[in-house]
Amino acid sequence: MSNHPWVYSGNILSCNAPKGACVEVYSRKGVFLGSAIYNPDSSIALRFYSREREELSYLFIKEKLIVADKKRRKHFNKPYYRVAFSESDDLPGLIVDRYGDGFVFQINSYGMEVRREEVIKAIFDAFSPSFIVEKSEGHARKVEGLKERTEVVLNKASYNLSRIIVEEDGLKFYVDLINGQKTGFFYDQRYNRALIEDSLKGNYVLDLFSYIGAFSLRALRKGKKVFAIDISEDSIALLKENVKLNGLPEENLVCEVKDAFEFYKEIATLKMKFDFVIVDPPSVVRRASDLENALKSYVTLLNGVFSMLEKGGVVAVFSCSNHIKWEHLYSVAQRSTGLSQRNFRVVRLLNQDFRDHIVPVNFPEAEYLRGFLLEEDF
Repeated sequence: MSNHPWVYSGNILSCNAPKGACVEVYSRKGVFLGSAIYNPDSSIALRFYSREREELSYLFIKEKLIVADKKRRKHFNKPYYRVAFSESDDLPGLIVDRYGDGFVFQINSYGMEVRREEVIKAIFDAFSPSFIVEKSEGHARKVEGLKERTEVVLNKASYNLSRIIVEEDGLKFYVDLINGQKTGFFYDQRYNRALIEDSLKGNYVLDLFSYIGAFSLRALRKGKKVFAIDISEDSIALLKENVKLNGLPEENLVCEVKDAFEFYKEIATLKMKFDFVIVDPPSVVRRASDLENALKSYVTLLNGVFSMLEKGGVVAVFSCSNHIKWEHLYSVAQRSTGLSQRNFRVVRLLNQDFRDHIVPVNFPEAEYLRGFLLEEDF
């Protein structure tokens, strides 16, 4: 056995347990394999949380959260990180992010949904937080037959949860935990943001899908002129606030509320050129059947980006879609560079920050953020 934490519905011989129940799992030969939560209505029918015979109880969840937080604290000197990363921390379908003395959680499995009160109590008792916010949204909940939910569970100090401050490498960011994307701030890109700041070249930087400016602010700190593009008016407004919060030169920033997938067409008519382009779109593949259309969109977008790039320029391109593997990204790069008739080389492979977005060897599906740092050869 590989100890993979998932069993698909087609591989189950029989199970009479109710939806969301904890079950003991045995092989065809009767060998005990572990304890899992059961959802007969999901393609992933079993999600293991332990290789022992035990319940997914309040005490189990609390202990796993404490252990997970201890793992992270040895890597980070400030309390801004992902505490729990679902199956990677034996908590299938549970995400917990830390914002100082407050927490945001997301539930993405039916088995964890029916234990929501235990999750909240475990977070409260493990960390004595000043606030707890639930941001249970996204496609994963729909797959599990769950409705989306955003709720302020606790706010002891009456924080403005639309303007929580996150600190990262000497920068501060206002984060909107209520209306922002996913759980608020993308901790998974932390390592890449530092790497890209060190790799910036030239004077003009284009930040596509900029969100609240985590990449843009690093470029501004390096004295670059930054063009930030995002489809969300609220995100662009928050980006501008973050520039002011850090005392960075506002005159070096140009922001546009536009669809980045269409923006390159407009720029082409203006004949603007950039030395460094960051392409960090949201997930574009929800199911395997969407893959080919998504790859075509990436090829079109990258070809447009190359047309805006100065000779010898650099592009950082990312995918946060689990269905888009490394071989797909290489294919996209090959097809788009072929269309542009320019030659590029891979300078760096870019990943999620594995310190808090852990990828166990037995669960490679936990790796979802992939990217290239591409530089033109000429």
